[in-house]
Amino acid sequence: MPTTHVNGRLIHYREWGEGETNVIFVHGGFGSSANLWARTAAALPPGVRALAADMFLHSDPPPKGHSVEGIADHLADFALAMGAAPATFVGHSMGGVVCQLIGARRPEVVRQLVLVTTGPNVRNHGVALMLMDQLRERGRTRENMDEIARHWFKTIPDREAFERYVDDSMEAPLEAMLSVQQSLIDMDTTPELARITAPVLVTHGVHDHGRTMDHAERLMAGIPDARLALFEESGHAPMWEEAPKFNETLHAFLRQPAA
Repeated sequence: MPTTHVNGRLIHYREWGEGETNVIFVHGGFGSSANLWARTAAALPPGVRALAADMFLHSDPPPKGHSVEGIADHLADFALAMGAAPATFVGHSMGGVVCQLIGARRPEVVRQLVLVTTGPNVRNHGVALMLMDQLRERGRTRENMDEIARHWFKTIPDREAFERYVDDSMEAPLEAMLSVQQSLIDMDTTPELARITAPVLVTHGVHDHGRTMDHAERLMAGIPDARLALFEESGHAPMWEEAPKFNETLHAFLRQPAA
């Protein structure tokens, strides 16, 4: 993987394609990595350049530490350093919260936002709180990380990709994972949603039993220019579980003119 330095910190990242349209993919928590987005990024149409930074694996901690606020500020600077701003930021779960903060606080780097199975806070998100406790109590064994990862799917569509996801979670620093999850518990972006002026696509799997539909509804109620795309056969990962439909929806959104 290529590397760069931003704010004096090493970042490992992946890159796909080339063109004037820039997309920055942001992975979720619990040890997720840039690999989460590999197949989505590889399927992007011509003329699109995509980047995905690893915020856990092999990269230095952001200057403000492993928190959603620290990652948001670091990734906004990453976009500028890579000549990718303004970009469409696509964030999954924890990454979706990061994208909300970038949209509200760093609008100069944002063209569009795509928020994937996320919400403004983790109220009523009992699964995530339970899994954080499970991670603290049982530690990072492969059996435990496999069990945690299975909660994100209605069905696991790709065994190879799933095993890669678990492999990555075994390499991620445990304290970094726990720190980010605690920051999610402490964070509520609701007061900031009205400051997001970029067009926003909210995508949500209707079978997500952690980030339930009320999370998507709160985003839709708070963001001025938001549209909703539902995925009827997905849990927490529609970009894997319904990849063709997700890709079609994403590509159509990318073709829309900037505000």
